[in-house]
Amino acid sequence: MSFLRRKPPRASPDGAAGQRVAIEAFWSWWVTKGSAQTALAIEGRDPERMVSALSERVDAIDSGLAWELGPGSDSSHVLVVTGEGNPDLRPLARRWRMAAPVADLTWSYSDVRLPAPDVQDVVLRMGEVDLDAGAANADVRVVGAQIDVVVHHPRYPELPEDAQRTATFLLLDAVLGESDVETWIGQIGSSEVPALDPIPLVALRAVVEDVRAQHTGPDGEPHWVMLNGTTPDGGAILASTQVPLRASTAPHLDTYVPVVVPFADRTEQGLPGPGSLSALRDLEDHLTLLLGDSGRIVAHQSHDGVRILHVYVDGTTPAAEQVRAGVVGWDQGAVKVDVQLDPGWSSVRHLRP
Repeated sequence: MSFLRRKPPRASPDGAAGQRVAIEAFWSWWVTKGSAQTALAIEGRDPERMVSALSERVDAIDSGLAWELGPGSDSSHVLVVTGEGNPDLRPLARRWRMAAPVADLTWSYSDVRLPAPDVQDVVLRMGEVDLDAGAANADVRVVGAQIDVVVHHPRYPELPEDAQRTATFLLLDAVLGESDVETWIGQIGSSEVPALDPIPLVALRAVVEDVRAQHTGPDGEPHWVMLNGTTPDGGAILASTQVPLRASTAPHLDTYVPVVVPFADRTEQGLPGPGSLSALRDLEDHLTLLLGDSGRIVAHQSHDGVRILHVYVDGTTPAAEQVRAGVVGWDQGAVKVDVQLDPGWSSVRHLRP
C-alpha cells in the first residue's frame, strides 16, 4: 500500500520561524493522536480518511512538500514527507525528519522517497500507457563518483518526450530511492531505442552500491580526494573535497559560507608553505569544532596565496556568525567571509571530481 499527495509549490508566507512552528505542531499532533489514527486507518484499508488531516498539517509547513504512506522496512509503516527533488524544499523536509520521534515497530520516518521493495511489482501509468519497471533497462557509464544513465522502456515510443523524461525519473526513484538518485546519478537521459549492451534497470542498484563502497567509509561518511588544476594565468590550484560533493549528503546545510583565508608562507606556485600549512589546518579544525552538526567544511582550495574554505551551514542556526567569529584571530591577513543561500550546493559544483 502506498498513498501519495502532491500539490504545486507555494512559498511559505511565514518564513523559517513559521515553518519551525508548523513542524513542531505537526509532531505534537502526530505523537498525541495522528500516528494512532493513521495506523488504524491503514489497518482498516481506509488510509484516504487521513488525507485531509495530514495534508492540512504538511501544507502548514509548505504546500510544495509531498507526503506518502507506505510499508516500512523495520516498522509496519513509514511516513514520508519529501521536497520531491526540489533543492529549495529539501532542507525543510530534512528539518521535518530531524524533529521526528524515535522510530518504533509501528512507524518510521523519511524525508526522501524510498526504493520500492520489489521493483518487479512497480507499474507506472502515464496517461493510457502502463510501464512495468521490470521491463526497463539502462545504458550506464560510471565517471568517478557519478553514474550517467540513459533509460529505455519498450513502451517509450508510445509516449511524448516530456512524458518519457518524467517516467525515467519516476522509474529511477522506484529502483534507487530519491536519495541515491540525487547523490550518485549524474546525467539522466531517456531513449526509445535500447542500448547495445544495456543492463536491467533493477541492476542499477548493484552499480550504485559498488560506487558507494568506493567513495564512502563504513559509517557512510564521504571520502576526501585531492584535485590539481591551474588558474587562467597558469598558476597552480590545489583542492581537497569530500566525495560525493552533493547537497543530499546533508540537506539541512542550505547556506554557503565561503571563507577566503590569506596565508603568509607561500611556495613559488602560490600554495601554502610549511610555515602556513599547519596554521591553516588548525583553523579548519577550529571551525569544524565550532560548527558541530550545524555546518561542515565540504572542500577547500588553495591558489595565489589564499585558501578558500567552502563551508555549508544550517541557515536556521547562528552557524554563519560562528564562522565569522571563528576566524577573528587569524594573523596572516584579513579573512573575507560571505553568506549566501545555496540549498543545491551549486557554488561547489566545479569541484566535483
